[in-house]
Amino acid sequence: MKRLSLVIFPLLFLAISSHAPAASQDESPAFQVGEIYYFGYQGVDLKKLQANLPVHIGDTVHPERRGIEWQTIQDTVKQVTGSAPTNIERVCCDESHNLILYIGLSGTSSHPFPSTPPPQGSDRLEEAALKLYDQQETAMVEAVRRGASGEDDSRGYAISKDPATRKIDLAVRVYAVHRGPEFEKVLRNAADPQQRRVSAWLLGYADRSTAQIQSLAKAASDADSEVRNNAVRALGVLASDRNAGPVKIDPGPFIALLFSGQWSDRNKGSLLLEKLTRQRDPALLAELRHEAFQPLIEGAGWDPGHAGFFLLILGRIANLPEDRLRKLIDAHDTDQIIRAAEHTPTTARLP
Repeated sequence: MKRLSLVIFPLLFLAISSHAPAASQDESPAFQVGEIYYFGYQGVDLKKLQANLPVHIGDTVHPERRGIEWQTIQDTVKQVTGSAPTNIERVCCDESHNLILYIGLSGTSSHPFPSTPPPQGSDRLEEAALKLYDQQETAMVEAVRRGASGEDDSRGYAISKDPATRKIDLAVRVYAVHRGPEFEKVLRNAADPQQRRVSAWLLGYADRSTAQIQSLAKAASDADSEVRNNAVRALGVLASDRNAGPVKIDPGPFIALLFSGQWSDRNKGSLLLEKLTRQRDPALLAELRHEAFQPLIEGAGWDPGHAGFFLLILGRIANLPEDRLRKLIDAHDTDQIIRAAEHTPTTARLP
């Protein structure tokens, strides 16, 4: 089962699940489609695809038809574009608590992700670690169902504002705080992807160290998308620590995530790059403008909860003052931000 994921913007930048990229609603009897978005669509006849897509906003998908609907989407995308979708992701939730569908396409703005070969070791975590992972998932699912979302990342590790989930988060911190080297070893060596997934998540709760950050940065290129998701998510939370300096890592692998055919890669890549651009480093902003402008534009057109990181990056590329940029995002004036970024020459001297 995949884990729930929700980013709330602009009040807080957070994901209700640090574990997984998208929402699984297999437990619920049916769900309503609230919004449909696309990525990787450069060079694709998007209007033709939208006109032919068999699932529409407002449709209710029942469990007995779920597999049929998904297969029909895949068949339609392949028929219209010539290639199967790279990813169909169900994400929780829009403002009406309906699911959002993201459909990945094989346009020129989608590149195969350059992942590293999976390790072959037999390293394993304690059963207690796996149990904590499952307990937090269960608590977060229940929190989302109650509408109790929210998170504090200011200490460099994620603490939910939901009381039941927060209790587990604090227990995770106590368990993980001095076990960083153990998690790094399993993350580096374990052949079992679930062991690496849990290790990446737990490593985000360990004492901050250079080795921890390097281990998570390396895991951002893991062959398993959920390992990548957990590792980049942990780095994003570490970068939110109000009592520590900036996370210093090579941004290149995270720019590559923006071109991925997996929605979770783009989502978490934008999260971390938003943190890395807060200092408005001219070289990084110029690289993003020159190398990744199209996927940034695509992400900026998503729902408000998931477009925020992309819009902040684009606004910094456009040299918009931070307070004005955030006001534009609060007002949902995405067009002005995008236009300003589009009129920033790739050769311009950025702030």
